[in-house]
Amino acid sequence: MGDHPLKQEIAKADKAINERDFDTVANCYTDEAVLVVKPGTLVHGRESIKEAFKKIADYFNDSLKVSQGDMVIIEAGDIALVLSKTYVESPEKVDSAFAAERDAIYVYKKTADGKWLCAIDNSYGVELLKTTA
Repeated sequence: MGDHPLKQEIAKADKAINERDFDTVANCYTDEAVLVVKPGTLVHGRESIKEAFKKIADYFNDSLKVSQGDMVIIEAGDIALVLSKTYVESPEKVDSAFAAERDAIYVYKKTADGKWLCAIDNSYGVELLKTTA
């Protein structure tokens, strides 16, 4: 599973986030994708996700650095579940209320031409369960 195409897609998305390349970020998602911005706040669709990432970058004073650690990918046809250790760093925003190390859960869908696009982006993983209790 070392060089799974999904790992490359996720690395591309992280690089685009880190470089504030929001058009590339948006193109990493399906048209109807959902992004968990923070517990209790979801955005739907590429354009809304693009705008959300602009606001997220602003929140982190343009110093956001996202990276992935260990990753497990489970495929079923054209759908993949990705469990990933995600790291969120921001040297210019040390007072963030959000965890810097997360156990993220992503759902990807493979297009007809074989490209993987993110359908559900939940960097908070099961932490969402704690916020709904």
